Amino acid sequence: MKYTCPCCGYKTLDEEPPGTYAICTICFWEDDGVQWDDPDWEGGANLPSLRQAQKTLWYLGLVKKDA
Repeated sequence: MKYTCPCCGYKTLDEEPPGTYAICTICFWEDDGVQWDDPDWEGGANLPSLRQAQKTLWYLGLVKKDA
């Protein structure tokens, strides 16, 4: 069973987020429990915040529409 990436919305993770530190094969987001709890925090495993990364992927048309 695959689990949904918190960033792009595609089912690419082998473990259920948050905090698995798995890396999405679509958007390369590292599942970081800190950024899951605070989506505006920039730092840790990922340089942009989760919210900013989601906006960027949406702008580029790479976010799964039903995510």
